[in-house]
Parts: sequence; C-alpha cells; structure tokens
Amino acid sequence: MPAGQHGYPWSKWPPASQQRFFKLVLTGLAGLCFAVLVGGGLFTGKLTQQIAVEKTQYGRVAPLVHDIRTLRARQGDLAHLSPVEAVQRIIEDRSMGDHVTSLRITRLKEDVVGAQVTCHRLTLIMLTDFLEEVRDRANLQAPDFTLTRNPEDPRLADAHLVLAR
Repeated sequence: MPAGQHGYPWSKWPPASQQRFFKLVLTGLAGLCFAVLVGGGLFTGKLTQQIAVEKTQYGRVAPLVHDIRTLRARQGDLAHLSPVEAVQRIIEDRSMGDHVTSLRITRLKEDVVGAQVTCHRLTLIMLTDFLEEVRDRANLQAPDFTLTRNPEDPRLADAHLVLAR
C-alpha cells in the first residue's frame, strides 16, 4: 500500500481472524433482524389484544351512554310542568305565538293528561325544532300527529299534535 492510503482495520489481521470477525458481524445482524421481527410481532399482538379489549369496553359503555341521554331528556328543564304549561313555555321561547291557533288540555286516558296543539304556516325547520324541544325540554311525545300542507302556501305545513308524557 502506498503511503497516505488507509485500508480497512481488519485488512492487516490474519485470515482466520477476519473470517471470525465477519461471522460475528453476520450473526449479530441476523440476531438484530430477528429481535426486530419478534419485537414487532409482539407489539402488534399486544395492539390487537388492546383493540379487542377496547371493543369489549365500548360494547359495555355504548348502551350506558344511550341510557344517560334518555335520562337527560326526561329531566328537561320543563319536565316538572304540566304538558300545557311546558308547551306554552316552548311556544313563547321560540316566538311561535303567531303560528299557534289552539292550545288546550286533553285527556288521553283516565290518568294521562296531555296538550292538544294546532299550528299553521310552519316551515319544516320550525316544526322539527319545536318537536325536539318538546322532547328534550318537556319530555313529551306525540301519540297523535297530523301534518297537512298549508292551503295558502304549499311550502308551509299545518300541524295538529297531541303531546303527553
């Protein structure tokens, strides 16, 4: 070798030492690859197991969340009022007084009192917002619901509802 050129450190070693060195390097690389593969397999196995546990937990929690939402709806801020009072408050809050032609007490069964409401010239959004508030704030349902097209403006609706708990 000319001066100024450097060879590999092992080039000056005896051939048997070089052979042992390369066998060790090859064995070390194979061991490292094996460790990475085994570690990756264990990691993905652990993730798969964790996903299965999370799915099981979600399966137990989802019905509870549904029940909580249902209970919250039952405990609306107007649930303590009579159906007519609750509907009247919602009508006032939504500024729907001009659309309500009739609001009165009705008896569905011997022990069930409800509210009978007749509205006219409602948009679909007004009607759905009203029904959502009746459900969420007053815990009322509509066992009787009639929806007709407004004769003066076919884009609007007239509704007759019986609301009760």
